[in-house]
Amino acid sequence: MIKFDIHKQFTSHGKTVDIKLNATCDEGKIIAVYGKSGVGKSSLLRMLSGLTTPDRGVIAVGEEVWYNSSAKKNIKTNKRNIGFLFQDYSLFPNMSVMKNILYGVDGEPDQVLIDRIIAIGDLKELLYRKPESLSGGQQQRVALARAIVRKPKLLLLDEPLSALDAEMRIKLQKEILAINSIIKTTILFVSHDLPEVFKLADEVLVIEDGVFTKRGTPSEIFSTDKVDVMGEVISMDENEQSKSLRILVDGKIIGVNIPK
Repeated sequence: MIKFDIHKQFTSHGKTVDIKLNATCDEGKIIAVYGKSGVGKSSLLRMLSGLTTPDRGVIAVGEEVWYNSSAKKNIKTNKRNIGFLFQDYSLFPNMSVMKNILYGVDGEPDQVLIDRIIAIGDLKELLYRKPESLSGGQQQRVALARAIVRKPKLLLLDEPLSALDAEMRIKLQKEILAINSIIKTTILFVSHDLPEVFKLADEVLVIEDGVFTKRGTPSEIFSTDKVDVMGEVISMDENEQSKSLRILVDGKIIGVNIPK
């Protein structure tokens, strides 16, 4: 169980933002954090990771308390069992791919897990190359592998796929789901991409004006009955009686059932 109740005031784009965020998340779930720019999505991830200190509040993961302002407790980032994937990958340029993947692993590495992650990410031929010789998609796969091999209790993804082309985004989305089916960690990810949210998230937390205003499944949060404008088909399921479509319309997902 992941629990947090944190407050933080900061300035974004010349505007003061007062964050008051609290939620309880079940372990093993994939949760999307969704909202406009500057409302506190990335700041939430940084506070959970310990990279930014809240003004006050509590963060607890399982039986461990990572932050408690009243008790003056604040566990350092490197002591929190987390994986954090940034938009810029943050690989060590002087290290090989394999050394980057193993960086931060305490004790004896789980070789079975490492081998499976390398296979899922198609990294076997890249293990002894340096990051500068890799494409953006390859670097992202290495960064994802590094975040996962520690078997974190909490994996934080800050729009990690936003700079990739559509084909690579789809590939990495599948890799995230495949890897999480193995380690079953809790994932919080920030994304502006609705198809990505639908593919990955079990739940969505919507931030507006520094607070959570909505929580539910992607279908509950984004579905609408409006079908009077042009849209993009996101997915289609078909059986003997009908076709079921999910269509992106004006930033929302609608479900359409078409009898045969």
